[in-house]
Amino acid sequence: MNFKHLVGKSTLAEGVTIHKHFEPFFDSPQVGTSKEITLLFGHQESTRVTLRRLNNLRQHVQIKYATKANIGLLNWLNEVFKATKAGRIGEFLEFKKVSPDVYQLIPITTSDTHDARLCVADSIYYKSSDETSRKTLLEEIAGIVSSIGFQVDEGQTYYNQKLMRTFVEYGWEKEGKAIPELDLKFDFRKTGVQVEVEFGNARSYYQDYIKFMLSYVSGLIFLGVLITPTFEFANTLCEIGRQKALLKGRRSYSGMMNFEKAYREFTHLKDIFDMPIIILGIDLGSPGAAVWDEPIAPLREQAL
Repeated sequence: MNFKHLVGKSTLAEGVTIHKHFEPFFDSPQVGTSKEITLLFGHQESTRVTLRRLNNLRQHVQIKYATKANIGLLNWLNEVFKATKAGRIGEFLEFKKVSPDVYQLIPITTSDTHDARLCVADSIYYKSSDETSRKTLLEEIAGIVSSIGFQVDEGQTYYNQKLMRTFVEYGWEKEGKAIPELDLKFDFRKTGVQVEVEFGNARSYYQDYIKFMLSYVSGLIFLGVLITPTFEFANTLCEIGRQKALLKGRRSYSGMMNFEKAYREFTHLKDIFDMPIIILGIDLGSPGAAVWDEPIAPLREQAL
């Protein structure tokens, strides 16, 4: 696991705030203390920077490099991330841990993300044991996901719209009633499989499970598939959303559902479901990666 930070103007001038989910990745110090870490960048260049945890309400962890000793790093950042400096949103700075307290900086610029596509990065299977039908199903859904290119400056609305168009192109019915008696609508359905795509607020996805169960007990489906971004991709989209909100004069931006939350909660919820359910976590794949090479490995199946 590497840490990807959406680059903003503050990244080019002073430092980076670490999301709490990644604080262990940096072996973050205690509240009110700091330590030095080494950042590797450019052509075998390095600099020592400060990693600190603030003694404030949220106890933020920050990497600070706004000193004369870090001028080489600052110059490199401003040279590499020219699009961000010009006001563009969508470039990233990736931190790769090389050894304790040593991190390689990997720039992901607008040119690097030009050919990047989404991918299915993680999965949960519950009561789904038919390997042949499951493989065929996942190949189609994975093909739909990985046909969608990553777009800098775009947030969750863009990916919802792209997924909707692509599912329809593959012959999936969209936004029909989960059961005829209610106006509760599913996202997509095809040959007994119902798919719900959840990029929304973390509380709203419980309704997706209700739609699965209503459809299943009515004999309309035999499998429910929940698609949600991984934590890292959700965090990326939230950061893009926050920056776009700030540009429009808004100071707040709501959070987003993620695969890790779904997995954590499903281990406690699963006993109330008497139906097959698959949960897929989608993420930003590597530029130039193949659309579909191998079946998705059931990475978390044994835990359920």
